[in-house]
Amino acid sequence: MLVSDIVEYGARKHPDRIALRFEDETVDYAELRDRSRRLANALLGVAAPGDRVAILSANCTEYFDCYYGVPMAGMALTILNFRLHPDQIAALLAHSEATVLVVGAEFADAVTEIRHRIPSVHTVVVIGGTGADSWDSFVGGASAEAPATRPSPEDIAWMVYTSGTTGMPKGVMLSHRNLVSGITSSALQWALPEGTVFLFCFPLCHVGGYVTLLNHLVGSTVGILRSYDNATFLRLVEEWKVTQTGLAPTMINFLLQDPALDGHDLGTLEAIGYGSSAIPAAVLREGLDRLGCDFYQGMGMTELAGNVLHFDQEAHRRAADGETELLAAAGKPMRLADIRIVDDNGVDVLVGQVGEMIVRCDQVMTGYWRDPEATAAAFTDGWFHTGDLVRRDAEGFVYIVDRKKDLIISGGENVASLTVEQALYRHPAVAEAAAIGVKDETWGEIVCAVVVLRKGATATADDIIAGCREHIGGFQVPRRVEFVEVLPKNVTGKILKRDLRDRFSPTAV
Repeated sequence: MLVSDIVEYGARKHPDRIALRFEDETVDYAELRDRSRRLANALLGVAAPGDRVAILSANCTEYFDCYYGVPMAGMALTILNFRLHPDQIAALLAHSEATVLVVGAEFADAVTEIRHRIPSVHTVVVIGGTGADSWDSFVGGASAEAPATRPSPEDIAWMVYTSGTTGMPKGVMLSHRNLVSGITSSALQWALPEGTVFLFCFPLCHVGGYVTLLNHLVGSTVGILRSYDNATFLRLVEEWKVTQTGLAPTMINFLLQDPALDGHDLGTLEAIGYGSSAIPAAVLREGLDRLGCDFYQGMGMTELAGNVLHFDQEAHRRAADGETELLAAAGKPMRLADIRIVDDNGVDVLVGQVGEMIVRCDQVMTGYWRDPEATAAAFTDGWFHTGDLVRRDAEGFVYIVDRKKDLIISGGENVASLTVEQALYRHPAVAEAAAIGVKDETWGEIVCAVVVLRKGATATADDIIAGCREHIGGFQVPRRVEFVEVLPKNVTGKILKRDLRDRFSPTAV
């Protein structure tokens, strides 16, 4: 099965059912199939199977034409985070060697500024544009017939860049088989009822967008937001009769604090899925009481084409009823996911002991784009190393204890500490720096920069933050800066970030 088969099957089974809602626009399954085919055929006129086709855009219905149509053409949809700095975007485009770039009109000027740095891109298509390079001009004359050639399940369907925890972000190659396996595993786990109306509240430029394809696989209607805010969310749940949605715990907390909540009828809402961090027990109890729906959690990563752990509705009800320790769990392995917890020698640890979670299943990535060394290092005998230190209890619940990779998760966004540190070191007053995540009631974690100034140099926290803002995306910029005389290190000179987290955690300051 191919990624594009999801919309092909849907168009044959229920062609007139609404597949997408966005603002005042609706797209049924037959229309979505035809739009995807037109894009595929248009691309085959300017590029070749195996090429990378990048997309830099905020949420829009055309994103789904790309989700399905680019892989339908045998090309790899290279998904870029529009919140990155233009310099970062240029570096990723150059690394991917994309030949076609689909860009939202609001980012067209930024692309013009970096155009000389992305020589592999020979075709730019502007969503919402009006000129010869506009989306409508590009796809308008293309055929809505199925393309003459059919990709292999092993071909790369999506390429999604990691957050760059070990340097340059890596391009995760996800084949049709990887994505369809991850989607199928989630479909088996979630058992979405017929007639589901799912409101997707996150940017589509993230592997989490696989959830929308999962909903299309089972014939749901998927609504998307341009960007999340409580007022729009509450209005659309009521107006579109939303039955399921996904929110980060911070978003759930903001929603419950909104005075406007009690003025809306959310009676159709059956369940909320969340991820990226645990939900506080008090927030869960209030959510169950005031929202009147169930909760479930998924845990995954880009390299896994979705989730591999699932914390279900029943477990959440148990936690709300007093077993609050369960809320520290990320869940149990999903239907098609096989995990092990091993020590540094690859030996399985006992129940209750801490080890690294490794995964083997069809949804695990094909590899990292043009990085055979990193790919080889990520696998041992076919098992993928997640870098997460976990333990498993007697019931089979898996608890994440720590991360081997210094990834900071703030408000549901992944922030690589090394990316922040590279920006910090560009400030002339900085001698040494480390970026860590510290717990925060609002955001789950915030980025904290711990800085050693050069001898004789002066700088304020605002100076450091302003310097970072020149080089990295706003969500990556530190919210807090701490100045120290020296950074703690081990005998090999490695900075001890755990010591810094302990020192600057909210309970320590």
